[in-house]
Amino acid sequence: MRLALEIPGLPELTDVGAERCHDLSETECLLPQLGSGPDSNNFGSGFFSRNDYMEILKYAKARGIDVIPELDMPAHSRAAVVAMEARFKRLAAEGKMDDANQYRLMDPQDTSNVTTVQFYDKHSFINPCMGSSLNFVDKVVSEVVAMHAEAGMPLETWHFGGDEAKNIKLGAGFQDINSADKVAWKGDIDLSKQDKPFARSPMCQTLIANGTVSDAAHLPSYFAEKVSEVVAKKGIPNFQAWQDGLKHSKDASSFATDKTRVNFWDVLYWGGVSSAYDWAAKGYDMIISNPDYVYMDMPYEVDPAERGYYWATRATDTRKMFGFAPENLPQNAETSVDRDGNGFSGAGKAEYKGFHGLSAQLWSETVRTDDQYEYMVFPRVLAAAERAWHKADWENDYKPGVGYRLDTNLVNKQSLNTDWTRFANVLGHRELAKLDAAGIQYRVPVPGAKVVDGKLEMNISFPGLALQYSLDDGKTWMTYNAADKPSVNGKVIVRAMSADGKRAGRAVSL
Repeated sequence: MRLALEIPGLPELTDVGAERCHDLSETECLLPQLGSGPDSNNFGSGFFSRNDYMEILKYAKARGIDVIPELDMPAHSRAAVVAMEARFKRLAAEGKMDDANQYRLMDPQDTSNVTTVQFYDKHSFINPCMGSSLNFVDKVVSEVVAMHAEAGMPLETWHFGGDEAKNIKLGAGFQDINSADKVAWKGDIDLSKQDKPFARSPMCQTLIANGTVSDAAHLPSYFAEKVSEVVAKKGIPNFQAWQDGLKHSKDASSFATDKTRVNFWDVLYWGGVSSAYDWAAKGYDMIISNPDYVYMDMPYEVDPAERGYYWATRATDTRKMFGFAPENLPQNAETSVDRDGNGFSGAGKAEYKGFHGLSAQLWSETVRTDDQYEYMVFPRVLAAAERAWHKADWENDYKPGVGYRLDTNLVNKQSLNTDWTRFANVLGHRELAKLDAAGIQYRVPVPGAKVVDGKLEMNISFPGLALQYSLDDGKTWMTYNAADKPSVNGKVIVRAMSADGKRAGRAVSL
């Protein structure tokens, strides 16, 4: 979920772009999405005021935290595009055409047929070929820089976003209706009627015709380079983006800022074990952000009762995140599986000079409450922090050409298991109690349980948490004692308790 930010002088960004309701003209609000409902009193509406944002900055500064704003473009920009169209209509109706066009973000003559990842059309993209788009960027960057300065936290990094500027119907999930080699699971469409973003924008066609860019696919990266120039002129030393937004730029030297940072989010089993090092070789400061290991919007385990997406992996629990090797990405092919539970292989080819850091993230568009947020983040974010701050002795050094897969034996898995056992005990006996004291609603793990020869056997991934069972369909609960295993004849329900004993985890039946 991306929240709106108040920008002085552009009231439509919050009056229109920050509201969701049922308005087909989208001059008062955006249409509902993700169940936000027909009026604006919903989870899909709202924004940070200027004062809200500065309060966040001051709070972070007092705790040594750097705030990096990400205002995603040219894709994921529907709120901004629709808001600036509303602004255009308002000022055009007043006869103020120069003002109306000053910050317009969409070429009105663009007839490109595109579908975004969220199934929207061209209104989701900031057109990279319009001078007014850069006017808008300059205005927004200037105002955000001013907020940081006023809060006493100079802006050091601008996050461009840049991800998913594409037509999803030109992706791997679709095939041409007239294809002779159809794959059963793919959608059949007429690919001749599909366009890359901006391909039919006359303004962009001019840039292609005069050689500014070679084709429409290069336009998002071209825009990133132009935005980096704006960012550098504002005195911001670092430019950051998701790697697919920069994929058509030559290398880090294509950007105007002192440093260019890349959030790397290729899935490992789809080639990410190698491509990360190719990016690093181009001079980018690499931030490892792999969705199959450190996206916290994926479920903790393979169970329909667990919330989360599954496009990158079926599950990422605390143990998997703890066992992630962020600097030697091929190593993970020996210790984990792909989305379908199968092994994969991987080896990097490029030389490696070190990554910049690790980032774990939660995309929260389906999160509705603070409790849901804390459940998805804690405790596995603690494992991500461990991997970011400490290189374990079971993490092998990366070596170009060295391949890993499930049946190799290059990782000291005994050391990994010993390290995990230590970490799990620290969580269960000490750290989770601190989260309880802070009021954080972390996920209490589901216990392991089975009935053997009529006796209930139970264990837990975080030793120290109390285990309970019920023989009367949850009406009464008893504490499990491994030294005196209870006899079971029939249905039994089991669960674990939080460290303070006040909150139960998800119960399962045997």
